[in-house]
Amino acid sequence: MGNTNDFNDLRLSGFNVDEGITYTGNSEKYIAALQRFLRRSDNTRAVLSGILDEQDCEELTATVHALKSNARMIGADRLAQTAETMELHGRLNEYDRMLSYKAEILRLFDEVVSALRPYGQLEEVHPASELSAKEAAETGDALIEAVEDYDDEKAVKLIDKLMRYPFRYTLINVLKNAREDLAEYEYNEALLKIRRVVSQIED
Repeated sequence: MGNTNDFNDLRLSGFNVDEGITYTGNSEKYIAALQRFLRRSDNTRAVLSGILDEQDCEELTATVHALKSNARMIGADRLAQTAETMELHGRLNEYDRMLSYKAEILRLFDEVVSALRPYGQLEEVHPASELSAKEAAETGDALIEAVEDYDDEKAVKLIDKLMRYPFRYTLINVLKNAREDLAEYEYNEALLKIRRVVSQIED
C-alpha cells in the first residue's frame, strides 16, 4: 500500500500522482481526495450506469464533465481523458460516438475504484485546514448574505474561507471568478456563481 511519501501502488496502476498532489495541494489533502472519491463511488457509478442505460445524452454530457474533473483531481488520467472525449462528443451532438464509450468508461471507473480500496481502509483523513461540509454550508450562507448586502470586504474574506472546502478545481475557479466580479462591482454575476458553488456542498 502506498503512503504519503510515494503512492507507488497508485503509480503502478497508472495514476498521475504528482498531478493529483498539485491539484489538491499536498499529500494529506490528496489522500483525503482519494477517500472522498471512493466514498462517492457507489453512487457515482449507479448514476453513470443508469444514464448510459437510458441513453440520456444531455444528462450524460453533464455527468462525464463532472467525472472528468473529479478523476483529474486524483490523477486518474485515463478515466479523465475518456470522460473528456465523451463530453466533447456530447457537446457536438455526436451521441452515437459518445455512447460507444459505455463499456470503456465503466471499466476504467471500476479500475480506479479497485485501486483506491486500500485507501478506504485507512483512518479517514481530514486536513486541519479543510472546511467540513457543515462549516462550508454556513460560510456559503454568510457569503450570499454579504454579497446581497454589497459588503465587498466581508464577501472576499468569506470566499477565501470557502475555498478551503474540497471542491473540485473547476468550482474553485468559479469562486475565483466571483471574487473578480466583486472587484468590478458585478454583484449579480458574483451571486450567480457563488450560488452555483454553494449548491455543490455535500450534506
